[in-house]
Amino acid sequence: MKLLVQSDDYGITKGAAQGALEAIRNGIVRNTGLFANMTWAEECVEWIRPYFNQIAFGLDLNMSTGPALCNAEQIPDLLQSNQMFLSSSMNRALDTDQNQNDHCAVIEAQIRLEFEAQIQQYIKLTGKKPDYLHGHAYGTETTLKISRELAQKYGCRYSMDLANEIKDMKMAGMGWYKFPPTYENQLADDPISFITADTDGLLKHQYAYLITHCGYCDAPLIQLSSFNLNRLKDLEAMTSATIKDWVKENHIELINYNDLKGI
Repeated sequence: MKLLVQSDDYGITKGAAQGALEAIRNGIVRNTGLFANMTWAEECVEWIRPYFNQIAFGLDLNMSTGPALCNAEQIPDLLQSNQMFLSSSMNRALDTDQNQNDHCAVIEAQIRLEFEAQIQQYIKLTGKKPDYLHGHAYGTETTLKISRELAQKYGCRYSMDLANEIKDMKMAGMGWYKFPPTYENQLADDPISFITADTDGLLKHQYAYLITHCGYCDAPLIQLSSFNLNRLKDLEAMTSATIKDWVKENHIELINYNDLKGI
Protein backbone atom coordinates (compact mmCIF):
# COMPACT_ATOMS: atom_id res chain seq x y z
CA MET A 1 0.00 0.00 0.00
CA LYS A 2 1.17 3.52 -0.84
CA LEU A 3 0.36 6.05 1.87
CA LEU A 4 0.26 9.83 1.46
CA VAL A 5 0.64 11.43 4.90
CA GLN A 6 -0.17 15.14 5.01
CA SER A 7 0.30 17.66 7.82
CA ASP A 8 -1.91 20.70 7.36
CA ASP A 9 -1.39 24.33 8.34
CA TYR A 10 2.36 24.75 7.85
CA GLY A 11 3.14 28.26 9.06
CA ILE A 12 -0.17 29.01 10.78
CA THR A 13 2.32 29.90 13.55
CA LYS A 14 6.07 29.52 13.81
CA GLY A 15 5.66 26.82 16.44
CA ALA A 16 3.28 24.85 14.26
CA ALA A 17 5.76 25.11 11.39
CA GLN A 18 8.60 23.78 13.53
CA GLY A 19 6.45 20.84 14.59
CA ALA A 20 5.62 19.99 10.98
CA LEU A 21 9.32 20.09 10.16
CA GLU A 22 10.00 17.65 12.98
CA ALA A 23 7.36 15.31 11.54
CA ILE A 24 9.14 15.48 8.17
CA ARG A 25 12.66 15.08 9.52
CA ASN A 26 11.96 12.35 12.05
CA GLY A 27 8.53 11.03 11.15
CA ILE A 28 6.36 9.79 8.29
CA VAL A 29 4.97 13.11 6.98
CA ARG A 30 5.80 13.72 3.31
CA ASN A 31 3.33 16.52 2.48
CA THR A 32 2.52 19.87 4.04
CA GLY A 33 0.79 23.06 2.91
CA LEU A 34 1.76 26.67 3.54
CA PHE A 35 -0.33 29.38 5.19
CA ALA A 36 0.81 32.05 2.74
CA ASN A 37 -1.20 34.86 4.33
CA MET A 38 0.68 34.93 7.63
CA THR A 39 3.24 37.70 8.25
CA TRP A 40 5.93 35.12 9.10
CA ALA A 41 5.32 32.99 5.97
CA GLU A 42 8.60 34.01 4.33
CA GLU A 43 10.62 32.85 7.33
CA CYS A 44 8.73 29.55 7.47
CA VAL A 45 9.37 28.95 3.77
CA GLU A 46 13.11 29.31 4.28
CA TRP A 47 13.00 26.71 7.06
CA ILE A 48 11.37 24.14 4.79
CA ARG A 49 13.17 24.97 1.54
CA PRO A 50 15.93 22.35 2.12
CA TYR A 51 13.23 19.65 2.02
CA PHE A 52 11.61 20.65 -1.29
CA ASN A 53 13.11 17.63 -3.06
CA GLN A 54 11.91 15.21 -0.40
CA ILE A 55 8.30 16.29 0.07
CA ALA A 56 5.34 17.86 -1.68
CA PHE A 57 4.95 21.44 -0.49
CA GLY A 58 1.47 22.70 -1.17
CA LEU A 59 -0.76 25.59 -0.19
CA ASP A 60 -3.61 25.67 2.31
CA LEU A 61 -6.18 28.06 0.84
CA ASN A 62 -7.50 29.99 3.80
CA MET A 63 -10.32 32.46 4.38
CA SER A 64 -10.89 31.98 8.10
CA THR A 65 -7.61 32.40 10.01
CA GLY A 66 -5.31 35.39 10.30
CA PRO A 67 -4.94 38.46 8.06
CA ALA A 68 -5.90 38.62 4.39
CA LEU A 69 -3.48 39.40 1.60
CA CYS A 70 -6.06 41.51 -0.24
CA ASN A 71 -7.12 44.83 1.27
CA ALA A 72 -10.49 45.60 2.83
CA GLU A 73 -11.74 47.45 -0.24
CA GLN A 74 -11.21 44.33 -2.35
CA ILE A 75 -12.75 41.74 -0.01
CA PRO A 76 -14.97 43.57 2.51
CA ASP A 77 -17.23 40.58 3.13
CA LEU A 78 -14.36 38.29 4.17
CA LEU A 79 -13.02 40.51 6.95
CA GLN A 80 -13.80 41.61 10.48
CA SER A 81 -13.41 45.24 11.49
CA ASN A 82 -9.86 44.51 12.67
CA GLN A 83 -8.95 43.38 9.12
CA MET A 84 -8.68 39.73 10.16
CA PHE A 85 -10.65 37.04 8.35
CA LEU A 86 -14.07 36.13 9.65
CA SER A 87 -13.62 32.96 11.67
CA SER A 88 -15.05 29.62 10.53
CA SER A 89 -17.93 29.95 12.99
CA MET A 90 -18.69 33.48 11.78
CA ASN A 91 -18.81 32.29 8.18
CA ARG A 92 -21.01 29.33 9.06
CA ALA A 93 -23.41 31.65 10.87
CA LEU A 94 -23.74 33.70 7.69
CA ASP A 95 -24.31 30.52 5.67
CA THR A 96 -27.36 29.72 7.77
CA ASP A 97 -28.77 33.25 7.84
CA GLN A 98 -32.27 33.26 6.32
CA ASN A 99 -31.48 36.38 4.32
CA GLN A 100 -28.23 34.99 2.89
CA ASN A 101 -28.56 31.25 2.45
CA ASP A 102 -25.58 31.00 0.09
CA HIS A 103 -23.12 33.37 1.74
CA CYS A 104 -20.10 32.12 -0.21
CA ALA A 105 -21.88 32.17 -3.57
CA VAL A 106 -22.71 35.84 -3.00
CA ILE A 107 -19.07 36.71 -2.34
CA GLU A 108 -17.54 34.22 -4.78
CA ALA A 109 -15.51 36.87 -6.62
CA GLN A 110 -13.95 38.07 -3.36
CA ILE A 111 -12.97 34.54 -2.33
CA ARG A 112 -11.40 33.88 -5.73
CA LEU A 113 -9.44 37.14 -5.50
CA GLU A 114 -8.00 36.24 -2.09
CA PHE A 115 -7.21 32.65 -3.04
CA GLU A 116 -5.41 33.87 -6.17
CA ALA A 117 -3.44 36.32 -4.03
CA GLN A 118 -2.39 33.47 -1.74
CA ILE A 119 -1.22 31.38 -4.70
CA GLN A 120 0.76 34.32 -6.08
CA GLN A 121 2.30 34.91 -2.64
CA TYR A 122 3.28 31.25 -2.49
CA ILE A 123 4.95 31.50 -5.91
CA LYS A 124 6.75 34.68 -4.87
CA LEU A 125 8.07 33.11 -1.66
CA THR A 126 9.00 29.68 -3.02
CA GLY A 127 9.87 30.38 -6.66
CA LYS A 128 7.55 27.62 -7.85
CA LYS A 129 3.89 26.66 -8.18
CA PRO A 130 2.26 24.75 -5.33
CA ASP A 131 2.59 20.97 -5.48
CA TYR A 132 -1.06 20.76 -4.40
CA LEU A 133 -3.93 22.88 -3.06
CA HIS A 134 -5.89 22.11 0.08
CA GLY A 135 -8.74 23.97 1.77
CA HIS A 136 -8.36 25.09 5.38
CA ALA A 137 -11.11 24.45 7.95
CA TYR A 138 -14.11 26.26 6.48
CA GLY A 139 -15.42 25.05 3.14
CA THR A 140 -18.58 25.15 1.05
CA GLU A 141 -19.55 24.07 -2.45
CA THR A 142 -18.44 27.51 -3.63
CA THR A 143 -14.98 27.28 -2.07
CA LEU A 144 -14.63 23.74 -3.44
CA LYS A 145 -15.50 24.95 -6.92
CA ILE A 146 -13.02 27.84 -6.76
CA SER A 147 -10.28 25.57 -5.40
CA ARG A 148 -10.81 23.04 -8.20
CA GLU A 149 -10.70 25.78 -10.82
CA LEU A 150 -7.46 27.16 -9.40
CA ALA A 151 -5.87 23.72 -9.17
CA GLN A 152 -6.60 23.22 -12.85
CA LYS A 153 -5.32 26.69 -13.71
CA TYR A 154 -2.02 26.16 -11.89
CA GLY A 155 -1.59 22.54 -12.92
CA CYS A 156 -1.65 20.86 -9.51
CA ARG A 157 -3.77 18.41 -7.54
CA TYR A 158 -6.66 19.48 -5.35
CA SER A 159 -6.46 17.31 -2.25
CA MET A 160 -10.17 16.68 -1.80
CA ASP A 161 -10.43 15.09 -5.25
CA LEU A 162 -7.74 12.44 -4.78
CA ALA A 163 -10.19 9.67 -3.94
CA ASN A 164 -12.15 10.38 -7.13
CA GLU A 165 -9.15 10.78 -9.42
CA ILE A 166 -7.02 7.79 -8.35
CA LYS A 167 -8.26 4.23 -8.58
CA ASP A 168 -8.44 2.41 -5.25
CA MET A 169 -7.53 5.48 -3.20
CA LYS A 170 -8.96 5.52 0.34
CA MET A 171 -9.23 8.92 2.02
CA ALA A 172 -8.99 8.32 5.76
CA GLY A 173 -11.18 10.13 8.20
CA MET A 174 -9.78 11.99 11.18
CA GLY A 175 -11.79 9.95 13.64
CA TRP A 176 -9.30 10.24 16.50
CA TYR A 177 -10.22 13.91 17.01
CA LYS A 178 -12.74 14.38 19.80
CA PHE A 179 -15.26 17.24 19.64
CA PRO A 180 -15.74 19.81 20.92
CA PRO A 181 -11.97 20.42 20.95
CA THR A 182 -11.67 21.22 24.64
CA TYR A 183 -8.19 20.88 26.11
CA GLU A 184 -9.31 17.72 27.90
CA ASN A 185 -10.64 16.18 24.68
CA GLN A 186 -7.57 17.14 22.68
CA LEU A 187 -5.22 15.55 25.20
CA ALA A 188 -7.33 12.38 25.05
CA ASP A 189 -6.89 12.06 21.27
CA ASP A 190 -5.17 8.78 20.40
CA PRO A 191 -4.08 8.81 16.74
CA ILE A 192 -1.55 6.02 17.32
CA SER A 193 -4.22 3.49 18.33
CA PHE A 194 -6.64 4.73 15.66
CA ILE A 195 -4.10 4.31 12.87
CA THR A 196 -2.39 1.08 13.96
CA ALA A 197 -5.79 -0.59 14.46
CA ASP A 198 -6.50 0.34 10.82
CA THR A 199 -9.82 1.76 11.94
CA ASP A 200 -10.56 3.19 8.50
CA GLY A 201 -9.45 0.09 6.58
CA LEU A 202 -6.55 1.77 4.78
CA LEU A 203 -4.59 -1.46 4.38
CA LYS A 204 -7.25 -2.91 2.09
CA HIS A 205 -6.43 -0.36 -0.61
CA GLN A 206 -3.60 0.27 -3.04
CA TYR A 207 -3.44 3.95 -2.10
CA ALA A 208 -4.43 5.80 1.06
CA TYR A 209 -4.45 9.42 2.17
CA LEU A 210 -4.07 10.52 5.79
CA ILE A 211 -4.44 14.11 7.03
CA THR A 212 -2.81 15.20 10.28
CA HIS A 213 -2.06 18.51 11.98
CA CYS A 214 1.44 18.19 13.41
CA GLY A 215 2.84 21.16 15.28
CA TYR A 216 4.23 22.62 18.45
CA CYS A 217 1.73 24.65 20.45
CA ASP A 218 2.78 28.27 20.95
CA ALA A 219 0.87 31.29 22.27
CA PRO A 220 -0.19 32.57 18.81
CA LEU A 221 -1.70 29.15 18.02
CA ILE A 222 -3.90 29.31 21.12
CA GLN A 223 -5.21 32.66 19.87
CA LEU A 224 -5.70 31.59 16.24
CA SER A 225 -7.01 28.05 16.36
CA SER A 226 -9.14 25.74 18.49
CA PHE A 227 -6.91 22.96 17.15
CA ASN A 228 -3.84 23.44 19.33
CA LEU A 229 -2.96 20.71 21.85
CA ASN A 230 -4.05 17.98 19.47
CA ARG A 231 -1.27 19.07 17.13
CA LEU A 232 1.16 17.86 19.77
CA LYS A 233 -0.64 14.51 19.82
CA ASP A 234 -0.41 14.23 16.03
CA LEU A 235 3.28 15.10 16.11
CA GLU A 236 3.88 12.51 18.80
CA ALA A 237 2.11 9.91 16.67
CA MET A 238 3.75 10.71 13.34
CA THR A 239 7.24 10.49 14.88
CA SER A 240 6.56 7.50 17.13
CA ALA A 241 8.35 4.16 16.90
CA THR A 242 4.93 2.48 17.00
CA ILE A 243 3.74 4.18 13.82
CA LYS A 244 7.09 3.67 12.08
CA ASP A 245 6.96 -0.04 12.95
CA TRP A 246 3.38 -0.24 11.63
CA VAL A 247 4.58 1.23 8.34
CA LYS A 248 7.41 -1.30 8.07
CA GLU A 249 5.38 -4.32 9.16
CA ASN A 250 2.67 -3.61 6.60
CA HIS A 251 5.15 -2.88 3.79
CA ILE A 252 3.76 0.64 3.35
CA GLU A 253 5.45 2.98 0.90
CA LEU A 254 5.30 6.63 1.95
CA ILE A 255 4.54 8.92 -1.00
CA ASN A 256 3.83 12.56 -1.79
CA TYR A 257 1.69 14.36 -4.36
CA ASN A 258 4.55 14.48 -6.83
CA ASP A 259 4.64 10.68 -6.88
CA LEU A 260 1.08 10.74 -8.21
CA LYS A 261 1.85 12.65 -11.37
CA GLY A 262 0.64 10.76 -14.40
CA ILE A 263 -1.65 8.53 -12.35
